[in-house]
Amino acid sequence: MEKFDEGLRCQDVHAGLRNVDPNSGSLTPLADTQLIGMAASLAALIRGQEVIQNAQALRAVAAEQLDVNQFAFDQVITALADVGFVEGMQRSGGKITQFTESVPYYDDLYAKLGEAWRDRQPSEAEEQLVLLVDYLADGPVPEEEAASQVGLDSAALPSLLEIGERSELVKRIQVPDGDVLYSPFFGFENPQVIAELVRDHGADQLAEAFAAVRGEQGLPVGDGQPLLQDAIARGLLLAPSVERPDHTVQPFAALPYTLDRELLRGRKPVLEKALALLACLRCGQHFGGVTDLPPEALVAVIDKLLDPNRGFLYPHGSHERQYRLVHAAGLIAFDPDLKPGGSWVTPRFIDTPDNREALRIARELIAFGEQIEGRVGDEQARQALALGQPFMAPMQTMSRTRAKAHVGPKQWQGFVDAALGRGRAR
Repeated sequence: MEKFDEGLRCQDVHAGLRNVDPNSGSLTPLADTQLIGMAASLAALIRGQEVIQNAQALRAVAAEQLDVNQFAFDQVITALADVGFVEGMQRSGGKITQFTESVPYYDDLYAKLGEAWRDRQPSEAEEQLVLLVDYLADGPVPEEEAASQVGLDSAALPSLLEIGERSELVKRIQVPDGDVLYSPFFGFENPQVIAELVRDHGADQLAEAFAAVRGEQGLPVGDGQPLLQDAIARGLLLAPSVERPDHTVQPFAALPYTLDRELLRGRKPVLEKALALLACLRCGQHFGGVTDLPPEALVAVIDKLLDPNRGFLYPHGSHERQYRLVHAAGLIAFDPDLKPGGSWVTPRFIDTPDNREALRIARELIAFGEQIEGRVGDEQARQALALGQPFMAPMQTMSRTRAKAHVGPKQWQGFVDAALGRGRAR
């Protein structure tokens, strides 16, 4: 494997292991992979922030948002410093309190972290799991052929599959000729999921449901759409969720299958931000309440944020809830209310190259149903559909198996603001 792929898959393994009890001793052989995976996730979060003035607040954000174990935080920051992504660490009482970041673009990010993973001399179990995850990203494989096709140790395969299935990185389908292994984590890279949906729901219904999503990227999905719910649960559809006014969590499905492959792989945080904004806007359109956002206004909202002479939205009573997802993703800041004494927030665009690209992608998905800029040919588009990736952190839609200590919205916002130096109304 290339170092880039190794770094990328370390992050994916970490994402999958978030579904496993972190105190399980069985994860000990995967410690280096988890550490590098945490480092990749944290690097993507802090990239572009330059100075992290409150590292302890970042520790809380990373634990809550990225499942970066709070006790591993210092080690993760040190790992980032070892590859040159972090410098100027200041400590107090043995804890890291402040540092500056110089996280590179994603190509260098994953390649360097892949090299760091290699330097740590990962265990054989780690190498095999990373190799299996990478292989399953290309498609399903019969279990009886997994060892030979992937290059795995056949004797170690049972224990490897146990970890893989517990973490939901590996799943199996029972077919007449024997079990088939696949990765639900890479829905677009898994044509078997489409075959299953066809088998379970019928080809016509599948085509109709997908046409509906493509007709409205960011389509709200509810109980009346069992096929789409099934597709989301299997990781085929990306569906970030936003809190509605009635406090229920609403998923919004998207099929960005005309995006180039790199946006589905190495630069997937950009895609995540785009789809997060898409979900926030659709929430305002369908569940805004008294002042629903008109469909034609969605693009106008993005244009206001992209306008270098504007870059903000006028305060509204729903903005703090509606845009909480993109606030946490680092796409917007919450500035104080423009009116003296006002209690609402003013969403302000955080102008970075990645964030601009995310806004442009969201704009094109709304306006055209697919990405236009950098459009590839139809054949390549079909390949992109088969090679996409699931939508996990920070808008993870797969249910978590571990209960977490509740953090109130205000307390949570305080952590985010302090960690990333964003404006805050109150």
